[in-house]
Amino acid sequence: MSDLVPPRPDLPAHGASIPEMPAPERPLATWRWWEAVLVYLLIMVVSAFAVLPIFQLIPSRGLANLTASAIIAILSVALLVLWLQRFHPGWRKVIGVPRRIWPEVRAGAGFGALLYPVVVFGVGIALNLLLEQVSGRTIRSPRQLPAHLSAAGVAVSIAYALVIAPIHEELFFRGILFRSLADRYGFAVGAGGSGLAFGLIHYVPGHAYGSLLLMGVMVFTGVALAWFYQRRGNIVASMVAHATFNVIGLTLILSLR
Repeated sequence: MSDLVPPRPDLPAHGASIPEMPAPERPLATWRWWEAVLVYLLIMVVSAFAVLPIFQLIPSRGLANLTASAIIAILSVALLVLWLQRFHPGWRKVIGVPRRIWPEVRAGAGFGALLYPVVVFGVGIALNLLLEQVSGRTIRSPRQLPAHLSAAGVAVSIAYALVIAPIHEELFFRGILFRSLADRYGFAVGAGGSGLAFGLIHYVPGHAYGSLLLMGVMVFTGVALAWFYQRRGNIVASMVAHATFNVIGLTLILSLR
């Protein structure tokens, strides 16, 4: 009797392999880019007021600035996650959290190590020559760290470069801002918009052309990190790439002091 039962149309024929189900598509960002920018600016203002006592507690201005920057970044991450969890509960799937961490760590470290010489010694030199032609003077990027750092200052700088800044900046500029722009307007707008914003927050007071040089290099860095984030599809890889980029830069800065 079993031979007379017709095959079910929803099952594969005898001996045929069962096809793999396609991976579910990543959900689109539920937040608007302008909403993200407004929330981020508000968080930065609140965090800046919260760290004002730091300047009374730490007499060294350089160390106080570094410590305040680190605390502002930590508060910003906490408040951004709180905002996402409260108003956009599906944010983890939108931003991308990998199931396997180590392949993303390896890929991020490799990309960051390649990105630094390409951007700093390639794009940086080209942009420097262009600005020197326009201004008619020698252009130097402003200092990103105080000239004389204590041991505590070096420790805070390492923690900031290796952990705090990559998590803070990748969460917002790639995971939140780029994701929102790219999901609605395409990769070019997302990479360009988030890269421009990434460059602007790296403004360091100094000569106008020197500050412009630093921000220009950071714009290209932001665009490259957006491309890498889009390619890998998760925020961990871009955080590791950012950390590797920072470690190389910080090592050169500290060794040339």
